[in-house]
Amino acid sequence: MHAMDHRHNSQRRRFLQLAGMGLIASSGIPGLARAMTGPALSRATPGFRPDVEIEMVSRDVMFPILPGTRTRLQKYFATVLKGPANCIADIPGSYLGPVLRLHKGQKVRIHYRNEMKDPSIVHWHGLHVPALADGHPMYAVKQGETYVYEFEVMNRAGTCIYHSHAHEQTAEQVYQGLASGIIVTDEEEQKLGLPGGEFDLPVVIQDRAFDAPINWSTSPCPWNA
Repeated sequence: MHAMDHRHNSQRRRFLQLAGMGLIASSGIPGLARAMTGPALSRATPGFRPDVEIEMVSRDVMFPILPGTRTRLQKYFATVLKGPANCIADIPGSYLGPVLRLHKGQKVRIHYRNEMKDPSIVHWHGLHVPALADGHPMYAVKQGETYVYEFEVMNRAGTCIYHSHAHEQTAEQVYQGLASGIIVTDEEEQKLGLPGGEFDLPVVIQDRAFDAPINWSTSPCPWNA
C-alpha cells in the first residue's frame, strides 16, 4: 500500500509540474518555462552578480561522534568562492554543516553538489527566497548532479536553518547530519553593539539515539522536534 501511495504521489507531482510549465509556456514569458526544468538549474544566471558565492557539497562520511568508534553520517562541506571568508564558519568537532553568516541585501549564489548515493536538495528554512531557490523536493538532485541557488537576502537580522528537503527522506537525512544554521545580520542589529566574535556562539540542541532502531515513516523531522 505504501509503494502504491508513493507511486501515485510521484505521478501527481509530475502532472502538476508539467501542467504548470504548460501554463507558463502559453503565457508567453520567455525563459521562465526553461527555468522550471532541471538542466537550467545546473547553471548560473549570467546577469546575476553575487556578493557571496559558495560551493556546498553533501557527502556520505564516517565521523567520530562517540569515543573509539566512527558513525556513518551525511555531512555538508562548504567553500567560499567569492565574498567574505567569514560567511561560512565550521562548528569545531560537530557533524553538522558549517554555519552561514549573511548580511541583509547581499546577493547570494550557492552551487550545491550532491555526492551521496541518495538524492537530496537543500531548503533554506526561514529565508525569504524565490520558489526556485527554496529547495522544493521536486528539484532533488542525484549523485554527481548540481543545483544552483540564486537569491537576495531579504530577512532582517535573525537565525534561520538550512537542511535536506528530499521527499520522504528529510527526517532521515537531517538526523544523519544534513542541517546547520544561517545567521543573518543587518545595519539595525550592528548599531546595537551586541557581543560578537568569540562571544557570539551558535547553540544547537538535538536528540540522538545510537542503540535503538528508528522508524523513519513515523518519526518527525529531528531538527524541528
